[in-house]
Amino acid sequence: MATMAVSVKQADLLRYRGEKREEYLKQEFELLAERQEKKEEAERQAREKKKEAGRKERLELEKMKLDAEMKLLQAKIEAGIVKNEPDGSGARSSDAGAKTACLPRWEG
Repeated sequence: MATMAVSVKQADLLRYRGEKREEYLKQEFELLAERQEKKEEAERQAREKKKEAGRKERLELEKMKLDAEMKLLQAKIEAGIVKNEPDGSGARSSDAGAKTACLPRWEG
């Protein structure tokens, strides 16, 4: 009878260890899942940050291009190569008196 009591105690101990082991494994699985989610989120944010940096770089290049075009056009206007008309047509004048081409035309 004494051996049977020890066996019951051992069985209880094994069951307790099994429950604790199951609980431990469950916690480990949850921690791994949480780490995986954090890793995926960090990767997603890194991709978004990289995309945003690319967008900013393209916008900066476009801005530089437009600034250069604006400076070139301004230089042409100052040199009298292009008319500075409010309608924005930017018609070229090919006559010798290019400076006078910017003056308003009088019809009469």
